Formats: sequence, structure tokens, C-alpha cells
Amino acid sequence: MNLISLKDNTLNQEFSVGKPFDSVRKALDSVAGKNLKSLADKDFKFIIYPPFLKELDVKCSDVIFDVDYSDLSKPKITTGNIMGFVCLDDDIRVNITSRFDSGNKNYFLHYMLQRICNVVYTPRTDAGDDSFFDFLYYLFPNFLNEALKQGVFRAYVNRVYNEANVRGPIDVSRHVRYNIPFNGKIAYHTREYTTDNYVTQLVRHTIEYIRLLSCGKSVLDGNVSSKTSDNIRAIDFATPTYNRKDRQYVISKNLRPITHPYYTAYEPLRRICLAILMHNKLSYGENSTSQINGILFDGACLWEEYLNTVLVNKFKDSLIHPNNRTGFGVQYLFKDDGCQKIRRIYPDFLIDGNVKDGMIDSATAIIDAKYKRLDEKIDRDDVFQILAYLFRFKSKQGFLIHPVECCKACEPKNMTLYNDDSVKLTIVPFVVPKTSGSFEEFCVAMKNAEEKMQEKLKLI
Repeated sequence: MNLISLKDNTLNQEFSVGKPFDSVRKALDSVAGKNLKSLADKDFKFIIYPPFLKELDVKCSDVIFDVDYSDLSKPKITTGNIMGFVCLDDDIRVNITSRFDSGNKNYFLHYMLQRICNVVYTPRTDAGDDSFFDFLYYLFPNFLNEALKQGVFRAYVNRVYNEANVRGPIDVSRHVRYNIPFNGKIAYHTREYTTDNYVTQLVRHTIEYIRLLSCGKSVLDGNVSSKTSDNIRAIDFATPTYNRKDRQYVISKNLRPITHPYYTAYEPLRRICLAILMHNKLSYGENSTSQINGILFDGACLWEEYLNTVLVNKFKDSLIHPNNRTGFGVQYLFKDDGCQKIRRIYPDFLIDGNVKDGMIDSATAIIDAKYKRLDEKIDRDDVFQILAYLFRFKSKQGFLIHPVECCKACEPKNMTLYNDDSVKLTIVPFVVPKTSGSFEEFCVAMKNAEEKMQEKLKLI
């Protein structure tokens, strides 16, 4: 396996692979320049977190990476906010880790996922070939809960019976084989619409597999803020015919995508279940039995959701967190134009929002989360975006929080509007600690960094 190791949000990273250039270029071009929205389509086979909801028109311009072939002897790759791994073919794999992790450590991504998924345990945190599979255990409860919001999956299943209460066509040959001389039973078959089907059986096998892991209790029972326990009990109740010996048979029955028009959230769940049960067989190609080519994490969304877990401790119930991936808390920049409200907006965080006519009319402060590099200066579009939010919600104070390495300047930077001294924008760097020690030491350092960041969020 030829491994290309990259860091996110990094320009012109050189790489080398011991294969002919044409084959390497063809493999890279299969995903280069594509954003997560396109990679989430059925033609690709990636597990993407946070997942996209097909019914929402979510814009996503960030691509997994771009390749510069201007110098064919030294091609270069530029990465964005995406982390994870991609199997490009049978011999080429791309690992993209956080730019805040040094060496073979993968602490920062693990920590954010643990906070978001409310799971606490000490994982394997190296960036080796199998490290990204460990993230699947964090994600499983989230995918399970999203799927169960649509109810327990139901499907038609063929059943065979041999009993006195006949409810379907009689199987003559089977009846003769088992019930002659006559013993009071009739062999028959029927087609039932039931929750005990191949999909729920796959989910049940995944739950039982995780239960046997050392981290199983933390993963399945640690997410106290969710309905994970209730949903697991629902799956247990829905699969009375579960048999551990049937695992390979159940896997083989779930290799095709779920195309049900209602149970749309079960397709991502099916993929992650297969990845967990067959993690050592993930590979590339249309004929792959697992049909999964990689695991991708949207760093911008993870950073936003991680900050939500931090900020809620400071602002409590006054914090409002709209979410464009779920459509929660949608706001509008302009009023109704006679047909529909136009220009939907999703500010990352609002403090002390006042509701009027079903919409947030004003807020004390606006907080925007940016994961990309802002070491030198803030992008023009980012400034205009938060100024539009300040204007729309009649706010006098805005914060822009972005992560920086510990060697960078860590003091907040205040900017005052040119013709209005009462409007202030504060750039707040979140210093991600570096440590050569254990994951537990990194967690302690992150707690200290969170406290320092919250001290910088001083309202007018």
C-alpha cells in the first residue's frame, strides 16, 4: 500500500508514490476538486461526517484536495478543511490529518469527536493505517439516532413456517418431507411486512459487535444526552431472530444501497455498519464487497459543533445555535418578497436573541466559527458575512473564533467600525496545545485552552 500523508488547510504539499505517474494522476483526479456534496452522492462510496440530508440544499464549496501538475516532476497537493482517508485504488491511499497534530499523533480530531459525540475513552490515537477506523465507533450512535428518527426500518420478508395456524400458501414438498405421517402441522410460507429484516439485523449485529469491544460501554451508553439507549432497545426488540452465527449472511444481504424513498437516513447507517463489521476489508472499486472507499470529516462543521459544546457552558440558555445541515434555526436576511422569504442565513451562534414574529429580531452578540487558516488576515467574504449578521440582528458586538497553533500570536484583535465606534468585531484565536505525551495530557491541555478562550469572550 502506497500512503500519501497530508495535513489539512495546507498549500503545495509534495508527495511521492512508487507507481507510474499516469496511474497516480488518474487515481488522484477521481476525487480531486470534488466537494463533500458530490462525494456524498450514490456514485461514490464514502462515509461522511457530519452527514448531508438530501432534502436540504446545503452549499459546500470546500473540496477534499486540489492537485497542481504545473511541475510534473514534483506535483503538489493543496488541502482544505477535510480530514480523513481515501482509498484511491488497490495500492494508493491518502491520509489527511489535522494540521494541529504532530508526528503520528491524531489527538485533535479524536478530542473534537469525543466532545461532539459525548463519548469518553482512551483511543488508539496514532495516524497509522487503521487509526481512522476507530472513529467509526464514535459516529455509530449519531447515525443510529438519525435513522431511528424515521422509525424502525420495515420491509417485506419471506418467512417459512411449519405449524397448525396456516397464514399463507402451503409448501407441498416441504409438508410431505416434515409432516408425513400427519402430525397436526402444515408447512407454508408467507410474506410479512416486519421490523425483523436484513437492515435491522445488520444494525443489531453492529451493536453486538461494539458491545464486545473494550470501549463498547462508553460508546453505546456514554452518550447520555441522546436517545441512544432507547434506540438500541428498539433494535433489540425488533430483531428477535438475531443469531450471531448469521453475521456473514446478513452482511451479504446488505451490500446493495438502501433506496427506500422514506427511510433515507438508513443508507448512511448501512454504510457505517458495514465499515465496522468489515473494517479490515475496506477497498476500492465497483466490485468491492464493502463498497466503501474512505471516511471523511468536515473540519469546519466539526469545529463549529465542538465550539457549541464549549460555549454552551459559558452562555447556558442564552446561546442559540442554528444549523444549516439540519435546517434548524433558519433565519432570513430579507423580508417576504410577496412569494417567499429570501436569502436564508445560518449564523453560527447568537447570544441573547429576541424573537419577533417567529424570527430572531435582535441579539446581543454574534459568534462566527472559522476552521481555516486566518494567520495573516481575515478574508474579505468572512468580514462581510459577520458584518451582515451584525446589521441583520442589530448587534453591536461580533466574535470570530479560529484555531491557531501554540506558537502563533494568541491575543484577541479588536476592530471597530469606521463610522460607528459602538460596533466592534473581535478576532479570538483558540490556541490548540501541542503535546508529546499521552492523550489524557492533551485533554487536560485542551480544557485549559477552552477556559482561556472563554475568558476572551467579554460582552460589551
